[in-house]
Amino acid sequence: MKDQMETKIPLEEAYFAKPTWLKTWSGIPLKEVYTPEDVKDLDYSRDLANPGQFPYTRGPYTDMYRGRLWSVREVSGHSSPRITNEWLKYLVAQGSNAINVICDVASIYAGVDSDHPVAEGTVGLMGTPICSLRDMETMVDGLPLDELSCTLTMGFAQHLMYLAVCEKRGVPWSKVRGTFFTDYLTVYLVRAAGDNEAKGTGSGMRLSRDGMLWYSKNVPMAVPICIGAEGIRESGATAAQEIAFAFCSARAYLKEVLNKGADIEEMAPRIAFTFRCGIDIFEEAAKFRAARRVWAKMLSEDYGAKSKYALRLRVHVVTKGSDLTEQQAELNIIRIAYQALAAILGGVQSMHTCSFDEPICLPTEESVRIALRTQQILAYETGAITVADPLGGSYYVESLTNTLEEEIWKIIREWDKKDFVAAVEHDTLMDSLLGQAYKFQRQIENGERIMVGVNKFTIPEESEQKRVIFEVDEKAVAEHIASVKELRKTRDNKKVKQALDNLRRAFDNREENFFPAAYEAVKANCTNMELMGVLRMSYGLPYDRWGLWEYPFKD
Repeated sequence: MKDQMETKIPLEEAYFAKPTWLKTWSGIPLKEVYTPEDVKDLDYSRDLANPGQFPYTRGPYTDMYRGRLWSVREVSGHSSPRITNEWLKYLVAQGSNAINVICDVASIYAGVDSDHPVAEGTVGLMGTPICSLRDMETMVDGLPLDELSCTLTMGFAQHLMYLAVCEKRGVPWSKVRGTFFTDYLTVYLVRAAGDNEAKGTGSGMRLSRDGMLWYSKNVPMAVPICIGAEGIRESGATAAQEIAFAFCSARAYLKEVLNKGADIEEMAPRIAFTFRCGIDIFEEAAKFRAARRVWAKMLSEDYGAKSKYALRLRVHVVTKGSDLTEQQAELNIIRIAYQALAAILGGVQSMHTCSFDEPICLPTEESVRIALRTQQILAYETGAITVADPLGGSYYVESLTNTLEEEIWKIIREWDKKDFVAAVEHDTLMDSLLGQAYKFQRQIENGERIMVGVNKFTIPEESEQKRVIFEVDEKAVAEHIASVKELRKTRDNKKVKQALDNLRRAFDNREENFFPAAYEAVKANCTNMELMGVLRMSYGLPYDRWGLWEYPFKD
């Protein structure tokens, strides 16, 4: 307390400071007040309509949250499949109505198994390692897979492992609900993945295309592609760019499947989006309203879609991590609550609220519980869900929604004249986003934009609260790695060889859908690294430059 008194903030500065930033967080200039003049061209039937009616500006469903709350999908993924299973059971017990799991760096980005030298030091970091069908079985052990909707931010191999577990348990695929993250364009856009399996080869687009086609026939209630625009926003994109670039990715995927003779009414509902929600409450709420309107018009006007299932935008939201601070981290609880409120006011269907300690470490049990309770308080105590689209009709919000819609359309039409996929593959799009992120950081450093606890209202470093830091369970990691090695010794390697050979032939035939062969390989206990290795061999990629994997069954 004494240290904080010594850094006392002058009264004039603390209570009478004028705002220094008269724009939205994305830089849209704002007027002092909005009047009917700002929305004089707004036509209710054309631009708004009631919730559940085209163009869905006011929400995708007539009764919105009165009929059904959003899905509470707190992200999990820790140390090992066994530890992650414990976290998932904890979240379900605490009231989470869906599960959401992310793989670790080695599994999803490097595409190697946990016992490979490249994976050393990264196993269980930023997610859970899933190398085989056995790992997936451990991760979802005891969970009611026929009742829970599952989001898997993983590669195609792990998605098929999940389906194989469902089959083994007798859960028909017709009952499997969830979203599978096979969005290779935006993953590579924001990760700058270098020698990955998509850049310059078309293999990434094939993974997404074959997945959309195969899942639509075999797993009717699942969404096979979730476009991860949240990474775009965290990398420096404005609110309008976040939506527009995600929709450009969707257009690229739709082009692939429609060229294969697929029906737009069947394919459009197979695409979902994960967006970020920042702390600018009105811009973020308006962003989701504008996004629904653009999606509905785009599918109707550009693709001729007519059904509500094709025209309704499917949105999962993650609260924006780059709005959070390491300094006075407990303040992030407040920031996250406002971000979540903005998402609900915007009418989203699913949400993950970040944990307040994420700028410091993987979330602890306490911080995850607070994040979950944030959503529950919003749902049951604030009254924010009682009325559909409570901000509808606000001169300011409607004007901001129109502005964002115009900007989103402008970006989409500009990229219609260019090669969006090539821009992703050659990093030219990423370069522009990084420039914007740098500009934003400079605004904070020079005090042009205020962040509480960072460049204003600070406290001495020694006054910061001492926190429990989450650490990877090294014993669990070692146990997992031993399991991976043991699997390779005890499985039927003759069967494995045959499955990998079949998969190689499916990959080599560029017109064949490789998912049936990949699924059989998963059931044969082929590992994630082996499936990815066959893919990279087929496409002639410089995989051995890292010494990652050599085909284990040479003649």
